[in-house]
Amino acid sequence: MTGPIVPDGGQPSLGRSLQLDDGDLVFDDHTGDLAQVEQLDALSQALRLAIGTQLGTDRLNAQFGFDRLAVGAYAYGLHTRKEYVKMQLVRCVGLDLRVRDIREVFFSDDPRAFEQQPGLDAATRDRIAAAVRASREYTVFVVVETVTSQPLTVDAGGTLA
Repeated sequence: MTGPIVPDGGQPSLGRSLQLDDGDLVFDDHTGDLAQVEQLDALSQALRLAIGTQLGTDRLNAQFGFDRLAVGAYAYGLHTRKEYVKMQLVRCVGLDLRVRDIREVFFSDDPRAFEQQPGLDAATRDRIAAAVRASREYTVFVVVETVTSQPLTVDAGGTLA
């Protein structure tokens, strides 16, 4: 599904899809049928799938996916690589017609990431940020507004920056 469904009631929907677990279909233990996800869960799953797909590998839609290979292709500094990742995420996520707006993109070592964990003291935040920077494995978060006006934060997973 690439766009919002507008049922007879006239309100857009974020749709439904088969549930995936690390790329595999999931069976519902209660019904024995394939499990499904709906609304925000369906959109979140679709966006994570797009982010996890290398740009250009879908033969039917060459614009689908995220260009992970280009992130480390050039010897630019960390700031430049982070900006490139942000631009690629905006391009990738913005292609889904269920996304009205991309509000922000932030990394796990950014102050914004620590706002999600208000119980952490400054020293702990500094240690976490230093560990992330030392490992060079950053988790990236994308905050979007959907066509149903609902906010959604997608954990885009680990991205080398």
